[in-house]
Amino acid sequence: MDPLIFFVCLLVFIGGCFIQSTLGFGMGVVAGPFILMLEPRLMPSAIVVIGMFMSAIVWYQYRHALSLRFLIFAFLGRLPGTLIAAYVLMVITTDQLEIMLGVTVLAAVILSLAKLRLAPTSINLFIGGLISGVTGTATGIGGPPIALLMQNEEPETIRANLAAFFCLTNIISLIALHYSGRFTMVDFTSIIWLLPAPIIASVIAFRVRHKIKKQVMQYGVLVLCSLSAVVSLSQGLHVFS
Repeated sequence: MDPLIFFVCLLVFIGGCFIQSTLGFGMGVVAGPFILMLEPRLMPSAIVVIGMFMSAIVWYQYRHALSLRFLIFAFLGRLPGTLIAAYVLMVITTDQLEIMLGVTVLAAVILSLAKLRLAPTSINLFIGGLISGVTGTATGIGGPPIALLMQNEEPETIRANLAAFFCLTNIISLIALHYSGRFTMVDFTSIIWLLPAPIIASVIAFRVRHKIKKQVMQYGVLVLCSLSAVVSLSQGLHVFS
């Protein structure tokens, strides 16, 4: 990887991990389109690997707020969703992946703005896990469907359960990505150099988390995500070529 591209990718992941550490999710939504532009071969494996390590850190920090009630049915739904995504990745092109990524990010933004109130029932968690399995494995963005169901919970409960969910399910996604040809040892060798990102982001977030208004952060993320989604869609559709 070119040193300049590596440095920019590292900064992108630090920013994405900072947002995930603060809100409980969002790293893939923010970083995905940029990584696809900078180093397409690392998508979506880099998002999944970095997300797994980031989730492990957050899970440990908020382990006291963990609730298995949220995890079991979402986990059961994630399994078939992951298998569907593995097949999709074997048959789509890079352009189609860019379009899928852009649509996924825009859908996440719209759902956030819509302020839907969906109860975290067993069936809703299963469906949310299914959708998360498809989008999370195919694009690295699996947070919105589960976060939408948990939005009315306490912040620490949201962070703890989302982190545990993604830490465990990203392992399954990586296995699916490997067998679909989207995650190789060469990819892992490149990604491992980016692992300082979640550590740096966690240290920064721990120090400044209470100084940042949650609403300001959320709207800032939505604006950034909207712009990145438009760029991803324009590339996939060759709007400017």
